[in-house]
Amino acid sequence: MILITRPRKNSLEFQKKLEKLKINSEIQELSKFKIFKRKVSLFNRVILITSPRSLDYLVKTKTIESCKKNEFMVIGKKTTQRLKQLGCQKILISAKDSTDLINKSKSILNERSDVQFLCSNVYNKELVRSLRKMKYKISLVRVYETIKVKKLKKSVINYLKINKFSAVVFFSKYSLMVFLELCKLEKVSKSSLKKINYICVSQRVGEYAEKIGYNVHYSLNPSEQSVLGLIKNLKLK
Repeated sequence: MILITRPRKNSLEFQKKLEKLKINSEIQELSKFKIFKRKVSLFNRVILITSPRSLDYLVKTKTIESCKKNEFMVIGKKTTQRLKQLGCQKILISAKDSTDLINKSKSILNERSDVQFLCSNVYNKELVRSLRKMKYKISLVRVYETIKVKKLKKSVINYLKINKFSAVVFFSKYSLMVFLELCKLEKVSKSSLKKINYICVSQRVGEYAEKIGYNVHYSLNPSEQSVLGLIKNLKLK
């Protein structure tokens, strides 16, 4: 059985795809999101979006209508596609991950470019540091809040303790850290956790688990399809 740790809507979609591979799964949402209602001025700025929740903010507050002339830097193919569907066509950079975004920005942005990073209280600090080292002006604009869950589901705790899960899937570093924190809280033994395969969408997501000796596997590309391919190749059940 595989444990899925994405937000519930994404987890349900992922679960259906695992079912097609005849793989059983359990869902454990590790965080919830609160989209802010206040509007922010983004006029004449380059907008950086690394999460679909930031795009949800633009839609919910109708800010999307006032920034269709803005230029965008985006991580994620699906987020880029949705942005274009909403009428924002000036995509300076569409990157697969933060490393790809940094590399592409070198030939596209000018020094002192004014970039507004739409983010939550949890964001990619390494990305921000890298962009600032390149002399770009990066402003953090909090448009939603990430709230971690306080405890694991009882069924998940039981399955962890009897080694029922063959793998846990992570699409964010934050989710992995919350998972380990909650496992410690519930006294799930390290010996049980070391029997699990940690399926991670990127090296950044799984580097801490690998460092402490857990069995980590990385997808070839930072995408859902690549993660599914990895699970299939590992023949996990």
